[in-house]
Amino acid sequence: WDPVAQAYYWHRFYSHQPDLNFDNPRVLSEVLNTMRYWLDMGIDGLRLDAVPYLVEREGTNNENLPETHDVLKLIRAELDRYDGTRIIFCDTESSNWTWDPVAQAYYWHRFYSHQPDLNFDNPAVLEEAISVMRYWLDMGVDGLRLDAVPYLVEREGTNNENLPETHAILKRIRAEIDAHYPGRMLLAEANQWPEDIQAYFGDGDECHMLFHFPLMPRMYMAIAQEDRFPVIDIMRQTPDAPSNCQWATFLRNHDELTLEMVTDKERDYLWQTYAADRRARLNLGIRRRLAPLLDNDRRRIELMNSLLLTIMGTPILYYGDELGMGDNLHLGDRDGVRTPMQWTPDRNGGFSRADPAALVLPSVMDPIYGYQAVNVEAQWRNPYSLLNWVRRMLVMRGHWKAFGRGSVRFLRPQNRKVLAYLREYENEVVLCVANVARTAQAVELELSEFAGRTPVELSGEVAFPKIGQLTYLLTLPAFGFYCFALSGEAAQPAWSTATADNAAEHHTLVIRDGVKDALLGRERSVLEKEILPGYVAHRRWFQGKSKGVPEVRIAEHFPLAAADRDLLFALLDVEGERYALPLAVAWEDQPSSPFEAALALSRVRRHARIGLLTDGFATARFARAILSGLTEGRGDTGLRFRAAPALTEIAADAPIEWPGAEQSNSTLIVERKAVVKLFRRLVEGIHPEAEMVRELTERGFSGIASLMGDVSHGETAIAVVQRFVDNQGDGFKWSLEQIGRLIDDAAVAGEEGEADFSTCRNFIAVVGRRLGEMHTVLAEPTPNPDFAPEEATQETLAAWRARFTQQLDAALAVKALVGRDALIDAAARLIGEGSGLPLTRIHGDLHLGQILVAGGDAIIIDFEGEPAKPLAERRAKNSPLRDVAGMLRSFDYVGAVVERGERLANASRGAERAQSLLREFGTIARAAFLEAYAEGRGRKLDEREHKFITLFALEKAAYEIVYECNNRPIA
Repeated sequence: WDPVAQAYYWHRFYSHQPDLNFDNPRVLSEVLNTMRYWLDMGIDGLRLDAVPYLVEREGTNNENLPETHDVLKLIRAELDRYDGTRIIFCDTESSNWTWDPVAQAYYWHRFYSHQPDLNFDNPAVLEEAISVMRYWLDMGVDGLRLDAVPYLVEREGTNNENLPETHAILKRIRAEIDAHYPGRMLLAEANQWPEDIQAYFGDGDECHMLFHFPLMPRMYMAIAQEDRFPVIDIMRQTPDAPSNCQWATFLRNHDELTLEMVTDKERDYLWQTYAADRRARLNLGIRRRLAPLLDNDRRRIELMNSLLLTIMGTPILYYGDELGMGDNLHLGDRDGVRTPMQWTPDRNGGFSRADPAALVLPSVMDPIYGYQAVNVEAQWRNPYSLLNWVRRMLVMRGHWKAFGRGSVRFLRPQNRKVLAYLREYENEVVLCVANVARTAQAVELELSEFAGRTPVELSGEVAFPKIGQLTYLLTLPAFGFYCFALSGEAAQPAWSTATADNAAEHHTLVIRDGVKDALLGRERSVLEKEILPGYVAHRRWFQGKSKGVPEVRIAEHFPLAAADRDLLFALLDVEGERYALPLAVAWEDQPSSPFEAALALSRVRRHARIGLLTDGFATARFARAILSGLTEGRGDTGLRFRAAPALTEIAADAPIEWPGAEQSNSTLIVERKAVVKLFRRLVEGIHPEAEMVRELTERGFSGIASLMGDVSHGETAIAVVQRFVDNQGDGFKWSLEQIGRLIDDAAVAGEEGEADFSTCRNFIAVVGRRLGEMHTVLAEPTPNPDFAPEEATQETLAAWRARFTQQLDAALAVKALVGRDALIDAAARLIGEGSGLPLTRIHGDLHLGQILVAGGDAIIIDFEGEPAKPLAERRAKNSPLRDVAGMLRSFDYVGAVVERGERLANASRGAERAQSLLREFGTIARAAFLEAYAEGRGRKLDEREHKFITLFALEKAAYEIVYECNNRPIA
C-alpha cells in the first residue's frame, strides 16, 4: 500500500494532438518521455487509460492487438534495459535512446543525442577507430585523449560501466601504439573514484595517464572549509600508478567543474560556496572558470595553481586560466567557459578580425574579465602579472624531477589549516607547505629526520634556518604557499648564525659498560645532586614546581631490553612522590629522534665515544622495548608486561611519532598502529586508565582505543599501550572550529541566512550514543567486584551532599555569588531522593576534549579520572549521570570560549547574530546529546535523572568557576 500511482489518459496529456499515431516512432518516443516525467516526480506506478487503442490497423477492431502488447513491451524494455545506467546530462537529455529518422531506428548515446556511441562490438568499427588513431599518430601527434573510456561497450542487464570488454579494447589499442608508435601516450578521461579508474592503467598495458577527478573538487573544498582534510583524505585513497603510468591533475577544463565524485552534502556545500548564482550550476557541476570561481582573489588563484603544480602527477592547465580569464554565464550549456582566447585589447581580443557577430562564441567583454582588462599582451609586459607568475612556477617545476616522478608523503602538523607534504625522488627532497586559511597561520613541522639540512625556498632561492631536532616553526600569510628544497649543502642565512656558542653546558658522565654505570658511585652522586634536581624541576610532569628545586633520589632501576645496555627504567623519589624516568644513551654517531637533545640530562663518554644521557622516552628504542616486552610477556626484570588480545605484530623498525614530549604523561605513536602512554607520576595501586580500558576492551566495547597491553611494577601502573585511532583531533577543538565557521558564514550571509548545525548535531549525537552504550556495558552484572553495579545508599548520598557543599563554597570563595543557602537546601532535598540510583564505574572526567573525532565515530579516551584526586576516589563507583552532566557542561564551555574569543570581541558587525548562534548551538547540542544518550542506553531519562543531571552540572559549573578564576582570571 505504500507506492503512489498516477493515472493519466494519453489524449488528455497531449491535448494539442487529439489523434496520436503510435505507429510513428517519434510519437512513441514522446510518450516514453512523458512516462519518465512522472517517474522523475517520484510516482511509483502508472495506470495507462485507453491502452487497447494505441495502435491502429486497417480491418481490425483496434482492441487487444498484438501490436499493442508490443508497444507495452517496448515501454517496459525501455525502463528495464541497461538497469542502473544513468542519463548523464539529465538537464538536457531525457533518455539514452534517440530516434534517427534517416536510419528509421533508435541509436544509443551515453551522453548527448548528438554524440552517438560507436558499436565497438563490431570488429570493423574497432579497426576503423584504430585506423583513425594511426592517421593522427602518423601526423606526428604525441598523445591522444580518450573521452569517457568506461563506456565503450554496452551489455544487457548492466550499467555499461567498466566492463571487461572495454579493457580488452583498450589493451588492443595500447598494443598497437607500443608496437608501432613508441613514446606516444594515451590520456584517459573517466569521472570515477580512484579505486575504480585505476583499472584503466591495467598492468601498465592500457592507458598511460588518467585524470584524477575526485582530487580537484576537494582542493576547492579545502580552501572553503579551511581544513586540509579533504585533500589528504582523497590522496590516502588514491592507489599508486604503475611505474610506467601517471595520474593527471587539473583545476578546470572545457566542461563544468564536475561534482559527481563527492557526496550529496559536499556537493551542496560547494554549490553554496562557489555557485551562489544558480545559473552557474550545470548537471552535477559548476560552469565557471578558475578566476570567477575564486572571486578573482589572486592569493587563492596562486595557491590553487601551486598545489596543482606540486602535489602529484602531471598537471593540466586550461587555456586562459594563466591570465585569470573570466566566463560568460549568459551563454548556454558549457559555452560560457569556452570563449575565445584574449590575446590583446584589440577587436575580439586579438582572436579574430572577423565581425564580432560572426564568431561562434563572443569574447568576454565585462569590465572585470573582459579582453580589454585581461589579455596576454598587457600581462606579458608586467613582471608581476599572473601570467608571468605562472611562467616562473613552471620554470621552477621543470628544474625538479621530484614533482613529476617523486613520491608524495603528507606531514601531520597539529594545525589542520596547513597542508604540508614532501616530494621525494632519488636524492631530491622538496617540502611544500600551504595555508588553506584566509588568515595567517603558524605551524610546527616534524622534520627531525632531515636534521642538519637547510630549507631553500625555490621561487627566490632563499635559505631558511637549518632544521634541528625540534619541530620546525613556519608562519604563512593567508593562502600562503612555500616550496623548499631540503638541501644538505646550502649555507645557513647569514643573519641566523649565532655569534657565540649557546649550547647547554652539560656535565659529562663517564660510563664503561652501559647506562647503569651512571647510577654507580661518583656518577650517581653527580646525577642525584647536581643534575636531576634542576632537570626534574623544569619538567612539565613534575607537580611540585611551586616548592622550588626538589631533592631527588634514584629509588630503583630495571633493564628494559636485555640486549640494550644503554637503556634502563628508573624510578625517582622526589619530595615524597615517585616519578618514572627511563634513561637512555643517545650516541652522536647514531640516528636520533626529535627530542633526544631537548630532553638530555647530561653528556656521556665511553672512551672516545660521545653521546647524551637523555629521557629514554625520547628514543625509538624505548617504544620498541615496551612492545617487545609485551610480545614476549616478560616479567622477570622488575617490570611486568601483560599483553591483551588486541596486540598486533609491529615491525622492529616501525616509525615512531612523538606528538609532544612535555606533558603530564608522555605519549608516543608507533607506526600509527599503537599508542604508548607512559605515566610519569606513579601512585601505588591499580590505575583506572589501564583497568577501565582493559575491562571495556574485554567486554567488546568499540567506542574506545582498545587495549593492547600494560606495564606495571608490582601494583603500580607504569604504562599502557592502546590501538591507534586515526582522527581529526579532539571534540573540543573540533567544535570550536565548527562554531567559528558558522559565525563567519553568518557574518557574510547576514540576518537572512540560516545556520546549518547538521554537522555539529550529527557528531554530538554520536558522542551521546557512544556514552549511552558505554554506560550500558558498565551496568552489566559481573563477578568482578571492582565493576559490579551497585545502588546509591544513604552513605553515598551523604558524601554527595558534602561534595556539593564543598565545591559550592570553593566557588564562593573566589567569586561572589548569591543564593548559597537556597542552592544547598535545594540540592539536599534532591539528593535525598537519590536512594537506589545505579552506581557503576564511570569515566569521571568526561568532556569534549576526551573525545576523538574519528571520521563518523566518536572515540572516548583518557580514563584516568581527575589526576588531582586520590586513586581510590578515581576508581570509586558513581552515578553515570555525572558523565552526562560533564558533557553538557562542555557544550556550555565551548560557547563561553567562543564568546570570549577574538571572533566576537573583534566583531564590528553581526555580534548579536553570533550570540544567537551560540544560544542555538547550546540548545541543539543538549537536545541531540540527551536524545542519542537515551537511545544508546536503550531507555529514556526519567524525571529524577534529569534533576540529578542538573545537580551534577551545577556542581561541575562551580568547579569551573574555581578553575577559571585560578587559571584565567579576567577583570
